[in-house]
Amino acid sequence: MADSFSFVSSLAPRAIPWLGRLATIAIIALLAWMGARIFWNFTAPATPEPAMVVDTDALRVAQALAARHVFGVAPAQERIGAGGTTAAGLKLHGVVAPGRRGHTAIAIFSSQGKPAVAVRVGEEVLPGVTLHRVLPRSVEIDQGGQILTLALPERGKT
Repeated sequence: MADSFSFVSSLAPRAIPWLGRLATIAIIALLAWMGARIFWNFTAPATPEPAMVVDTDALRVAQALAARHVFGVAPAQERIGAGGTTAAGLKLHGVVAPGRRGHTAIAIFSSQGKPAVAVRVGEEVLPGVTLHRVLPRSVEIDQGGQILTLALPERGKT
């Protein structure tokens, strides 16, 4: 048994420098690998994103956007045809839409054979019916909390 310890003790003076060189080579290899990995991370081109299909048809894009209800769901609005009448018999004859901020918008209405009346936004056209908004070719009226759109008659038709 003493001979086995003497063999190990005789190898130690020769193995220590050899193990030191091996450890130095291992540390240099590890540092080279880490440096190469960092270099590759900063200089390699980025992985391209997967290709996306973009729809360019305006009608389909508008329908898809409206279907998402981005700004919530609007209450149902009744559209009254050109020159049509509401349940109150209201008929639109003309509008004076504001061109600039600060100008008053006016709409001209008649109802059930009465003479035409000019009404400003916010005023009552008939009892329970107020002028909500004036647009270039139509108006929106508020009838009992429901917004109705009343369009001007087409040119040449009255």
